[in-house]
Amino acid sequence: MKPESKQQRNSSQAQVQLEAERDRLQAIFDSMDDGIYIVGRDYRIEFINRALRREMGSGEGQFCYDFFGHSRSACHHCQHEMGSFGPEFRHEWPMPAAHKTFDMIVSPLHQPDGSISRLHILRDITERKRLEAELQEYSQNLEAKVAEQAEKLRRQDRLALLGEISAGLAHEIRTPLGAIITGIKLLEKGAEDPGERELIFTLLKRETARLEGKVSEFLTYAKPRLPQLRKTHLGSLLEEVRTILATDRPLLQNVTVKVTIPPDLPPWPMDGEQVKEVLLNLGVNALQSLQGKGALSFQVQHGNECIEIVVRDDGPGIPADALPHICKPFYSRRPGGTGLGLAICQQIIENHGGTLSATSVPNHCTAFRVHLPWRKSSYGTA
Repeated sequence: MKPESKQQRNSSQAQVQLEAERDRLQAIFDSMDDGIYIVGRDYRIEFINRALRREMGSGEGQFCYDFFGHSRSACHHCQHEMGSFGPEFRHEWPMPAAHKTFDMIVSPLHQPDGSISRLHILRDITERKRLEAELQEYSQNLEAKVAEQAEKLRRQDRLALLGEISAGLAHEIRTPLGAIITGIKLLEKGAEDPGERELIFTLLKRETARLEGKVSEFLTYAKPRLPQLRKTHLGSLLEEVRTILATDRPLLQNVTVKVTIPPDLPPWPMDGEQVKEVLLNLGVNALQSLQGKGALSFQVQHGNECIEIVVRDDGPGIPADALPHICKPFYSRRPGGTGLGLAICQQIIENHGGTLSATSVPNHCTAFRVHLPWRKSSYGTA
């Protein structure tokens, strides 16, 4: 018997090492909780680890599609649409026979003989999928309950607002209505003096107009008109506002009114009449606080997407505790006011997609800022 050559010894050692590595790898696979199996290019299962054997039984030597109960076409992607060097692909793999779902990772596996098999790692995600489904169902039920509760709150808010409007309206019309009733009773008693009759008729006309104004203001707030956007020259609009304020000499007295407009200000899409109403309301409020002396200014700044109109006065200011409430309906710091003026202003600006905000430093200044975004005009240039 010839002695073993050096080459044969090296080959035998390599074979032993290879078998040892294979046994070590198999031991690692068998120790894992995830299911692992290897499939050759002929679709036959070459190896199944202990975890998967416990789950499915021994299937080595069988076709993978027969063992797992799939059609051959379902295994085509693993075998023929993956490159020899990857990349690996991952997908969810339902197994109806076991009533389970697995997260599967498939990678190419290079064998010592040069062949390329497919290594499959299966992780049971059945419980996770069940919890996800329960969570989704719970989330949908929760959304439905939240929507239902939100609708209830909206109805409650609408009823509360209706009650507030009714109470406010009743309070506001009581005084002029009482004066009208008193005048009618005096006429019924037969006031014969022409001067007295004229005085009564003047009272009735004034209080009727006052009542009409209050009802109109309430209707404006309760049922606002949506803005009709047209490209408007804000400079002309502000000059019109200044002219209107200047005609009320008892209110203006010695107050100076200044308008500052950028020379490159383009026409801006807005409802000119509504924005004019807002600026007039802010201007009148400022003049009332100034009480005949000081300065009132209207200043415009603009960018590509938004303009800001700042209405500023150097009057006594608004107390810090009142500032958060000034735009709330029926909140008024002025005797005889309905508390709807600023609420209507805020409503108009918000319907334009903008914002109305206020800052104030007591005994120094108050500034109202109107932000109007660029929005597509509805009816072209006015």
